[in-house]
Amino acid sequence: MEGSKKRNPYKTNIILLILISGLFMLSHVLFFAFRNTIDQPPLPGQYAGYLPLGAAAKSNALELKLLVGDPGERRKLFPPLRDPKTGMILLHALQEETNSTDVNVYYRIDANGTLLDSLRVEDYDISLNREYIIHPDYYYSWFLDGSSGRQEYLPVNKDLKLGTEALRQEYEALYKKATLVQFFGYQMLWGKNGVTEGDRRRFYDTKTDKVIFLIQNKWHALFGKDLEGMPGGEKKATLDSIKALNLDRLGVPNPYLYVANFHKESQGYQEWNGMAYLNLMLGKDTLKLKTEMTVKESEGEHPLNYHHQLQYFRDETMSFPIIINENYQCYILKSRSVKKL
Repeated sequence: MEGSKKRNPYKTNIILLILISGLFMLSHVLFFAFRNTIDQPPLPGQYAGYLPLGAAAKSNALELKLLVGDPGERRKLFPPLRDPKTGMILLHALQEETNSTDVNVYYRIDANGTLLDSLRVEDYDISLNREYIIHPDYYYSWFLDGSSGRQEYLPVNKDLKLGTEALRQEYEALYKKATLVQFFGYQMLWGKNGVTEGDRRRFYDTKTDKVIFLIQNKWHALFGKDLEGMPGGEKKATLDSIKALNLDRLGVPNPYLYVANFHKESQGYQEWNGMAYLNLMLGKDTLKLKTEMTVKESEGEHPLNYHHQLQYFRDETMSFPIIINENYQCYILKSRSVKKL
């Protein structure tokens, strides 16, 4: 017909693509909305009183007390250690790690769960040998006596005047009396703080090793060449590790800590994000907490797979557990019925 306009096939295809895309997106929105509706029942009223996992959480019987906070200042919090003789607990946090130094912070906790004090050590090549914080050039006895000052090793043969046989005899005499022994090769003595430039150069050029011996609560340092080949080897020890509760199956009820309910809030790829409602127990009492968590969708009869970074530490000799969260904040669960556990 004259005057009629021809339909533009290109424009028609564009319109069809837009309509198809819109319908596709709408179907997905409706699918997930419908799925959320049918797969997320209302939260049962019994969980309304659960408290956020944090330092303010407490009930009539229990209290979650923060020991170490400020998560932004820590890169790592190591599992706690315990002295079986005194019940004292040692926490070690790594705040910073660079090519030139590490920033380590240590915390002392007494047998009642009270934070006593802390020690900041800015250096590298730091290690623990039982209760002592060890560096090749100095040590700390802080965990034992609260002294925050560096302690010097009592030097033996620092002038390197002992001959081979005399050096061997001195080593054997010290080794026999020592309860702890630790070895430092000459490479580790190069460039360390607390040693003069002349000594550093001399140790390295002469390949002088150092062995430290703990004898009657004093550390002695023997200098000499080829000490690594001396008989006996190192005598190193650690404080006791505190038993960690296996939280791989956090949804399975147990007498310590488990997820009582999980309330879905949003869906990811084959997983749900939401709020986990936790029962944290001490004896017959329960502290009811909640925290954000992610859970994998269940497959068949497998229990829900909770993704979390919670850690729980306690052994049979402790009257309180230690809980560490994903931000490296450390808590203890204490009874409020008595002043001390």
